[in-house]
Amino acid sequence: MKFVKLSLAACVAVCGITSTASAQDLEEAIRGVDVSGMLRYRYRDDRYTDRNYVKDNSDRGAARHQWRAEALFKAPVDDWIAMNLSVRYHNPEQNVNHGNDFPGLGKGLGSGKDSSFGVGEFNAVITPDFTNTTIKAGKMILTTPLNDPLDDRGTGILALNSDINHWTFVAGAFDSWSIDDFQAGYVGAATGNNTGGSITKPLYTLAAIGNYDFDVGNVGLQVWGFKIDDILDSGMFMQLGFSNSLFHITGQYAFANLDNDRDHILANPAVYGERIRGGADLYTLEAGVKFHDYDVPLALKIGYMGNTKDSYAVSLDNEGSFNKVGQIWFENNATGVSISTLPIEGQSMPGVLQGNSLSVFYGSLYYDVLENLSVGIDYVNGTNELTYARLNRGDIDFQEITPTIIWQYNKNLRLSAYYAMLTTDRDKNVAPKQAGTAPIPATETDSEDRNRLQIEVRYTF
Repeated sequence: MKFVKLSLAACVAVCGITSTASAQDLEEAIRGVDVSGMLRYRYRDDRYTDRNYVKDNSDRGAARHQWRAEALFKAPVDDWIAMNLSVRYHNPEQNVNHGNDFPGLGKGLGSGKDSSFGVGEFNAVITPDFTNTTIKAGKMILTTPLNDPLDDRGTGILALNSDINHWTFVAGAFDSWSIDDFQAGYVGAATGNNTGGSITKPLYTLAAIGNYDFDVGNVGLQVWGFKIDDILDSGMFMQLGFSNSLFHITGQYAFANLDNDRDHILANPAVYGERIRGGADLYTLEAGVKFHDYDVPLALKIGYMGNTKDSYAVSLDNEGSFNKVGQIWFENNATGVSISTLPIEGQSMPGVLQGNSLSVFYGSLYYDVLENLSVGIDYVNGTNELTYARLNRGDIDFQEITPTIIWQYNKNLRLSAYYAMLTTDRDKNVAPKQAGTAPIPATETDSEDRNRLQIEVRYTF
């Protein structure tokens, strides 16, 4: 995190003045500009048995192509100020469906109308030479532990100071922000899913990040505080870890004191009622070993994720920086797991008389077959306990097994593939679709299977 943004209007004004005041040759204009980015292609094929716990609701043809391209242009520093601009193209849904919609023809075939092209970042970066401070102002990536660093954006100002050895202090304020998987139709928000809509509720954050090197290894720690009008009265994220070339151990804890006023962003008493009181929390503990220094190209890690409050909805994005493994056990209707304080993929946090509790054990094992070829497997086993009106309670048990292969063809090109297998079993007196819904009809099943094949080609530059 080394950049800060001005308002979008200010950036446009600066660029406009520059272009009209002194036109110049293209070669001269781009001299010193640094360009980085990526090109990515994904193929995903999802298969379901008894999807959403509906008997015989099996989908054996849901497949899609996904393309993404990003380029970030960094202008050189001139009198403490530099400008950044990134353009992005993201087409996340091009269905193939293998001819299931029209006999022998299919629907979409991965070549439909393109979409989601626009500006990813547009900001000014101020780096005074009398202090180790960076100020970024404008539209930028939200690089907090509660966000997805690939897709979440905010417009505002972020300052970082490292004048004290081993420490970086962070302060940020954003008047609007966007979460890629936030659902549309709520107060103060336009839409999500990379369509350009924003949540117009001010977001504030403060952080202290420390890093110390010792003879035996490195110790890292960070503490973040958050406040979001009408969403989060106060939030906190803490992390403490130790690592060296052989061993690492990390602990994380997050707490969210949710806004319970009737005019909060999710105000819809018919659906949500008041949000849960008493706050939410989530913690993780992870340890791992790597034997590469002993000429054994093997890496192993295990971890646990759980909560102590009535809910574990502590994040903005549904992943953030929380340690975990696996690919599909979170953010779906089968497990009902969502750690976001916002409605994600049909999920929502519990209401005032509701609760949920998470207990997840995970592990992964990876082996380097060649210097640039790795194979591995992720394993997740967990329970999501849901409570309705403090009376109706039941569990959703789930297990995911995901073998993976990664081939680093060269410095820039990486190919990877995984096949995720998720099985879920639930008590019939709970519904994982949305907190507060009625008990599951007897006609529905108590188990579901989900499998996903993903192949990815990624080129970075």
